[in-house]
Amino acid sequence: MPETRRSPVLVGRASQLADLRELILDQSIRLLTVTGGAGAGKSRLAATALRIAESRLISVDLAETTDGEQAWQTILDALGGPAEPHISLRGPDAVTARIGAEPMILLADNCDLVARDLASGLPAVLARCPELTVVATSRHALDLYQEVLYLVPPLSIASDGSEASPAAQLLSNCVETRFRDGAIAADRSQLEQIAAELDGVPVGLELAATAVGRLGAERTLERIRSGQQLPPSPFVDIPARHRSIRACVEWGLNDLDEMGLFVLLHVAASSVLTDLEEVLLLSGERGDPIAGKLAELVDRSLLGHSVAENGHYTYAISGFTRSFCRQLLYADRALAERVRFRRAEGLRLLAREITRLLAEPDGRAEALRLVGRWLPDIVATVRYLIDHDAYRDAIELLSELEDVWIERGLLADAEAIVATLLAAVDSGAHPPTLMAAGRELLGRWALRSGRFQDAKRLLAPVVSARNTDTRRTDPALVHRAGRALAQVHHETGRPQRARALLARFPSAAAPPAEQPVAALVEAVIGLGDGPLDDETSSALRDHAAALPRRRDRLTVLNTLGRTLLRARAPHRALEVFHLVLRTPEPVMSPLEMVAALEGCARAYDAAGDGYSEQTHRLSAAAHWIRATCSPSRLAGHSADPAVSTIGAVLDIDEAIAYALSIPLLSRADLGSPLLSRLTKRQLETALLVAEGMTNRMIANRLGIAEWTVVNHLRQVMTKLDCPSRLHVALVIERETQQPA
Repeated sequence: MPETRRSPVLVGRASQLADLRELILDQSIRLLTVTGGAGAGKSRLAATALRIAESRLISVDLAETTDGEQAWQTILDALGGPAEPHISLRGPDAVTARIGAEPMILLADNCDLVARDLASGLPAVLARCPELTVVATSRHALDLYQEVLYLVPPLSIASDGSEASPAAQLLSNCVETRFRDGAIAADRSQLEQIAAELDGVPVGLELAATAVGRLGAERTLERIRSGQQLPPSPFVDIPARHRSIRACVEWGLNDLDEMGLFVLLHVAASSVLTDLEEVLLLSGERGDPIAGKLAELVDRSLLGHSVAENGHYTYAISGFTRSFCRQLLYADRALAERVRFRRAEGLRLLAREITRLLAEPDGRAEALRLVGRWLPDIVATVRYLIDHDAYRDAIELLSELEDVWIERGLLADAEAIVATLLAAVDSGAHPPTLMAAGRELLGRWALRSGRFQDAKRLLAPVVSARNTDTRRTDPALVHRAGRALAQVHHETGRPQRARALLARFPSAAAPPAEQPVAALVEAVIGLGDGPLDDETSSALRDHAAALPRRRDRLTVLNTLGRTLLRARAPHRALEVFHLVLRTPEPVMSPLEMVAALEGCARAYDAAGDGYSEQTHRLSAAAHWIRATCSPSRLAGHSADPAVSTIGAVLDIDEAIAYALSIPLLSRADLGSPLLSRLTKRQLETALLVAEGMTNRMIANRLGIAEWTVVNHLRQVMTKLDCPSRLHVALVIERETQQPA
């Protein structure tokens, strides 16, 4: 591909150039340091701005100097002039004697490697040379009191749509001036993507231009993102440090220690801005030294530094420096593995903190902030652990963030990850406990989301493993699985099996922290599905409502509500479901809210045709919310024909408000379990007996013969097991009384 001569130009620098010239002309500024990240264009911008200088300009490139003595000698050589009168002077003293009172601007370019040595002598030079102004270019400050810093940012990668961004313009200019048909190799959108990946750093854009001309824009973009090296610059008059991204960033890092480099690589691996508080959390016991390394990286212009709205320090890495880190990790697989392992370790600490915050009443806002920022990294960490056979760690991390997966509608995705994990465990030589742990986790998730048959299928093998080989199972895990399976049997109408399992896995054997909840669930399951007295159900309801942890509280209440439904006490069940629906911030617990809405629908369905509209609307809303809040695999299938006709009428807040607006049920609204044994005419007869009517009065009221009333009453007394009319009246009064 034929090449042409390149035309170096400053693109998108009008504002910075004007600012810098204004600072140079300000006579009160004696020491101006032009700073910025590697390849930002500090030298070119400073040299262009200094062309307006009226004083004598001396420009010194200190890039090849490695110590203070060599740096001062290079400056002295650039000053020129006779050396005889000052032959005995060296270093800053010799420079001071050479300059004297002459008006002069000294450009100390690329002084990164000798910044500390220059800083030790410059104050004396400036004090004894009153007409001297020093302009330095360096990635980090000289840390002198009289120093004025000017930060050179990368070129903007923002575009207004009508024309390319300044960064893309520079990239396009470089391609077009270097390769005659370069414009054919890339369209504007591709150039904008390349510019964004390199964060608008000019040196990176110039190197990318060479790659675009030789490889095309698409392959260039792939190389940048994967960490592969770009073709080096072909220009022999460009310093070696600017001929590749890696060489550009590595220059000046000769004294960066291993921890500093490790912290830089850690930040580069993140997809979000790095918050100091979060870095300390991710770092565990290594927090303090790492915080110091972050400050050092900011000083070296390898990281950006700002203060967020919450007052925390935040650190950002440029795309150019991130590309350097990618290349470093691509070339050194062992280093990459160490970084990823340490990062996974830190993100597991973060996940535990999120779990802790979610369990605290005042911690939700902070937990959600962390989830919003770090969720992609956490998911990537789970996959990393699986890829590296750290299955137990992956299962623990998935389990700890259960509420996060549910609230974000990612439970099906998390389940798919566990399924992948189980397939890997099943095909390899791994302990059976890993398979059991994965099944137990999936079983608990299925139980919580109301998929009881799935839960039974997953949990049963874990529980049965205890009988086959106790040495190959985790007793605590089997105990949790056994208790969960007991809940499944209870929910599916097998109370005897549920109680049998609880006898094998009693709440007293659960871990101390789990015992209060386990005991309460045990009490609910122990009720079975028979008739319940109001005092017992009320006591269980109050104990469940007092549980401190939100998830436990709502889960037990819903279990109690469904138990009351099976015990034919829908009016009591409705009270329990209303407690669930009144929980603040319902979006935190979508599965529990949906379960409560479904429970309300079942309660009104038990009240008969008079509540058909409420039943259908709640059932449709619950089905829609379940399908909306969770991926389709969790949505299930509704048997309610109203779902297809009513459709998505209510969101979660509207559905809860609607459910709470419907009056509670009374016994009079219900087909009492006892009274349901009677035919319609028998029930009418019994109700009139309870009002104190005689047989003749009942016959006149119903328009039937008196002997027919006698026959109906005999059937009523038989079905209700009542020896007299008085007993019939008492049963009717009890079965139709209003709830307390």
